[in-house]
Amino acid sequence: MSPAASPLTRRLEQLCLAFAWLGGAALMAAMAVIVISVTGAQFGHPVLGDTEIVDQLTGVLVFCFLPYCHFRGGNILVDFFTKPLSQRAVNGLDAFMNLLFAVVAAVLAWRLAAGGISAYERDQRSMFLGLPEWRVYAIGVVAMLLWIVVIVHSAWLAVGRARGTAPPEAGAPQSFG
Repeated sequence: MSPAASPLTRRLEQLCLAFAWLGGAALMAAMAVIVISVTGAQFGHPVLGDTEIVDQLTGVLVFCFLPYCHFRGGNILVDFFTKPLSQRAVNGLDAFMNLLFAVVAAVLAWRLAAGGISAYERDQRSMFLGLPEWRVYAIGVVAMLLWIVVIVHSAWLAVGRARGTAPPEAGAPQSFG
């Protein structure tokens, strides 16, 4: 991160990194459960509920990586149609696409929250270990909210670049174009 980056951009990067580390820890834990279960199965002692643990950890890790991926511009880009456009037009298109993306992410967060509330109210649990499912939803919703903030921040930066009022920040979220 560049020292020229705004305090908001630096703070968002820190939050995205924290969630990415949480996602990485969930990935490592899932791998450990799989290795222990497969090894134990070779000796006649598999881990009971290993798939339940891995399922929940996978849900956590996927959501935790989304904000960092967007912040770093890790989304797939198809710039075939934007190559002939001016940089100002590309920045305007970036702002529009980020706002559209934020709407989609907000709908996903809303439905994820509704699913989590339902899982909590119905006390939905995994079959063998009885792990509550709402916890994964809760982590997912928080990660989705951070993702939405990152998307809106990206749109704001793109608007500033399109208007010529903000220089591109080093380490700032990347564009769609």
